[in-house]
Amino acid sequence: MLKQVVVDIEMAKGLRRLGFREPCLAYYDLDGNLCNADCEEAIVRDMNGPKETPGRGPRCYSAPTLSDVQEWLRRKKHYEILVSRDTFFQDAGRYYCRIIRLSDNLSRDTKAFKTYEQALSEGIKTTLNILQK
Repeated sequence: MLKQVVVDIEMAKGLRRLGFREPCLAYYDLDGNLCNADCEEAIVRDMNGPKETPGRGPRCYSAPTLSDVQEWLRRKKHYEILVSRDTFFQDAGRYYCRIIRLSDNLSRDTKAFKTYEQALSEGIKTTLNILQK
């Protein structure tokens, strides 16, 4: 279940490059495995490890939920990601994402997806690609 609500490892790496340092309950370890925070009280913290571990590269990456990333992009990077359900056109019943740059209200839409989570994930990926250019 956890894998369905947190970002994949590629998004986690992209978020780290963009400065994501928010507390999370999950992270990707050295081998790219998704792990839960290993603390009895489930204390949330920034799981992004130091930049390099000798001989192994980056240590670990925070694995936030899709909704946490959606909020972070709005607050810190000024991009709003809205998921909508198509009710009129050829993709009726499918979900798409509208990405809005808040500084000038410029927007773009993703293609349609079967689930809300797929559309949100694609919206996040697209936004990260825009920000990394």
